[in-house]
Amino acid sequence: MNPVSHEPANGKGPASLAVWMTSGVAFFVLLGSLALVWAFERRIEREERRAFEELARVNAGFLERSRLPQSGAMAAQLGEIIGARVFFWHDKSGAVVGKPGDILPSRAFKMRFDGRTRILDGEWMVGLPGRDDTRVVFLRPAPAPAHAVSRADTWVALGFFWLLSLALGWGLSRSVAGPLRGMAKSLPLVGTTHDLPGLPVSRRDEIGQLARTLARTHGSLREERERRRAAERHALLGRMAASLAHEVRNPVAAIRLHAQLLERAGPEEASVSRQLIESEAGRIEELVGQWLNHAKPLPPVLAEVDIRDVLFQAVCLIGPQARHAGVRIVFDAAATPPAVIQADRHRLHQVFGNLLRNAVQAMPAGGRVVVRVMAAASRVAVVIEDEGAGFSDTALARLGEPFYSEKEGGMGLGLAVAREICLAHDGELVVENRAGKGAMVRVEFARKPSAASAPEPALPTTR
Repeated sequence: MNPVSHEPANGKGPASLAVWMTSGVAFFVLLGSLALVWAFERRIEREERRAFEELARVNAGFLERSRLPQSGAMAAQLGEIIGARVFFWHDKSGAVVGKPGDILPSRAFKMRFDGRTRILDGEWMVGLPGRDDTRVVFLRPAPAPAHAVSRADTWVALGFFWLLSLALGWGLSRSVAGPLRGMAKSLPLVGTTHDLPGLPVSRRDEIGQLARTLARTHGSLREERERRRAAERHALLGRMAASLAHEVRNPVAAIRLHAQLLERAGPEEASVSRQLIESEAGRIEELVGQWLNHAKPLPPVLAEVDIRDVLFQAVCLIGPQARHAGVRIVFDAAATPPAVIQADRHRLHQVFGNLLRNAVQAMPAGGRVVVRVMAAASRVAVVIEDEGAGFSDTALARLGEPFYSEKEGGMGLGLAVAREICLAHDGELVVENRAGKGAMVRVEFARKPSAASAPEPALPTTR
């Protein structure tokens, strides 16, 4: 099964929602700041226009109440005071009176005299009705564009706007990106036995809906997982029971046959039958032990054990079955140097019994099994070689998988139990095919730790 990729299809890394939200808020702040500056500049311009209009109304009213002559001198004097050009336009005669040398543009006559600012050839113009059907016109150069950033109230408004934007960004990140990040961290736990922490299921928006959907999916997957585990356990128990029954059937049949032969057998035949009955009874006991060890493994009870003794007992136990199959087991315990390790004797007997039995069963037409012990100061290895057909590629790939066996009727626990026992003893089990014919199984253990032991090279491999 291919692992699920969390990268986008275009190969780029995932983008953070918080980054997108922050970028969006920053863009909003930039546009908002420009809009505020523009608004303040328009506001400043409006204030200046209103100030000019008010100045024009006040002076026009003063001229009307004071009854001062509307002459060029008056226009010049008033213009100097208020900083503008002043003209008197007599509507009936069409005469225009202003400061000597000043000329009122002709376009001014087409504008409305309502006291509002008009733009006239780059100047601001305000026209007001005067006394005796005259019009008073005030003209001043249009001011340079206002720079709102130089005003304190602009910075106060911008600061308030920026603080508001920061609060908005923080609130969005906390209410959106934070819960989504938490749900993303919870996704690997969906369907497992762990609870999903901190899902915002109480929210009434889309994030809450997503969280509730995720929680329901998690619950459904957990229930399905438990149902599947229960079904697998029942199926496993059924397979174990069927395999155990099949494996026990042959030893029971052999015991029954030789028990019947004992009634009329001579001393020599009776001795052979008793040995075979003993061997098959031990086989049944070992099968049940393997079943129980796999179903409920217990830690090994360690003690000093000489591997030679355990191997000799295993060879003696498998001897009748080997002779019946025409297989000769080559193992000289007397010629083997002592190999004492810290181990569980009963468990080691299970390992060697399983490996020897597999080697014998791999040669139904007879052959030879060679057992060797190689010892060093820190490591001990046991090598078992047979002349059978060897392991298939599938068997090597599924090495140690419980209930997998290529032997007809095999329970598939021999190598699995042997491997588990080796691992429990801090050892290893290696299985491979020999270069010529047959298979080789190598079991290696560490000796009892000793401060006086010097480091040694690894034990030689056997092919």
